[in-house]
Amino acid sequence: MTTLREILKDAEEELRDQWNDLDTCQRRDLDIIHEIADSNVPIYNSDILEVAADNLYMATNEPELGPAFDGSPTPVNIIAANIYEAITERLYEVARELQESDDEED
Repeated sequence: MTTLREILKDAEEELRDQWNDLDTCQRRDLDIIHEIADSNVPIYNSDILEVAADNLYMATNEPELGPAFDGSPTPVNIIAANIYEAITERLYEVARELQESDDEED
């Protein structure tokens, strides 16, 4: 079963793995967050619906960015957009932690 917790964990690990390979500019602009988030949103409807079954908030919250994919307000598109937003939110938290850790080392 695909869960939001698993998706967030995988995305966080990916950011942590790539962090040391990023130069200072890349760490500041954080485009990598959106790349990782985009690549971690499930693409199969069954996986997207599994996330919603495990976390009803994904199906009931209105995403700030609007529906994903083609923009039509279908349940799957809304859930996918909410998954994307949850991933980016978590990755920004992780990036702040990593930047603070870098700043302490300097």
